[in-house]
Amino acid sequence: MPKQRAILFLFLSLLMGLPSLVFSQEIKTFQISDFNLGGNVKSCLVITDYGKEEYYFDTFGRLTKSITRFNDFNYEITYYKYRNNELIEKRVENYRDNSFDKSTSLANFYEIDTSANRKVTEKIVSYTNKQLLEQNVYRYNAKGDLIKMTRTDNDGTDENIISYDTIDGKSTRTQTLNGRPFKAVHTWNEKAKDGSLLLLKTIEKYFGGVLNTKSQEVYNADKKLISKTDSLFDTSTEKWIPQEQVSYTYGENGVLAKTETNRSNLTITKEYIYQFDGTENNNWVKEIITPDNTYKTRKIEYYEAPEPTKEAPKRPKEGK
Repeated sequence: MPKQRAILFLFLSLLMGLPSLVFSQEIKTFQISDFNLGGNVKSCLVITDYGKEEYYFDTFGRLTKSITRFNDFNYEITYYKYRNNELIEKRVENYRDNSFDKSTSLANFYEIDTSANRKVTEKIVSYTNKQLLEQNVYRYNAKGDLIKMTRTDNDGTDENIISYDTIDGKSTRTQTLNGRPFKAVHTWNEKAKDGSLLLLKTIEKYFGGVLNTKSQEVYNADKKLISKTDSLFDTSTEKWIPQEQVSYTYGENGVLAKTETNRSNLTITKEYIYQFDGTENNNWVKEIITPDNTYKTRKIEYYEAPEPTKEAPKRPKEGK
C-alpha cells in the first residue's frame, strides 16, 4: 500500500492501544456483536487492502485477543483477561521488525471493589521499567451508572463528573471535565411516518469549555443507525453550521446496503455488496464497496456445538 497510508494506519492503531492522551475513557468489554458477528464465533481473520486483523473470542463471546498486522514484520497484539465476568487485565504488545518493542508496549490492570457502590481502579504500566504511567478511578452509583472518572499521571489529575437527568421523556447525560462542560448526550424516542419507533440521539461536544461540535443520530426499531448529521458551532453567530450528513440503507438481511453522504452540496453514494458463509449465523465473508472497489474478506471459525446429552433409559417400575 502507499507509504503515507501505511504510516497513517500504523499511527491510528498505535493510538488506539495507548492510554488516553486527554481524559480517561469508560471501560468496555468487547463482544462478538461489536464486530458485526453472530453465533458461537471462535476467531475471525479480516483481510483488507491495507493489512490484516485477527480476533479471538471465548465461549462467552468475549474478545480475548486481537492482532493487527501492518505487514509480515510489524504487528500489534492485545490480550484481554477476565475473572468472574470482569475485565481484570489488558496487555498491548507491539512488534517492530519482528522484534518485541517494550517502549511502546503497555499493560492495563483493573481492580474491582463492590463493597459499597462499584469502584474500578485502572493502572497503566510500561513494559520498559514497570513504571506506573497513569491511574484511572471509575466510580458508579447504586444503579450501576458511571458518575465519576479521575485520571492521574505525571502532569496532574483530571476529574470527569457525569450526571443524568430525564425530562419529558428526554434523557440527558452530561459530562464535565475539571468543572467545565465537556460533553452532553440527549436521547429520546419519536414515531416515524410509518408508525415505527425511532431513537434519536444528539451528542454535543465542547472544546476548552466552549460549545464546538454536534452530531445528530437517528436509529430505527432494529437499533440500526439510519442517519447522522455533523455540525460545527459558529460562536460569532451562535448558530450550527451543517458539515456532513450521511444516510444509511440496509438490506433484507439487516446488513448495510448503501450510504449517501452529503458534504458542501456534493453527494457521494457508496453501495455495499456481500457474500455470506452459508451458516445459520449468516455472517458475511466478503464485502465489496463500490464505486471505490475496496474489499474486505473474513475467515470465520466457530466453536463446535456440544454433543447432545444422552440420558440413560429409565428403568421401568416393577409391579407390586
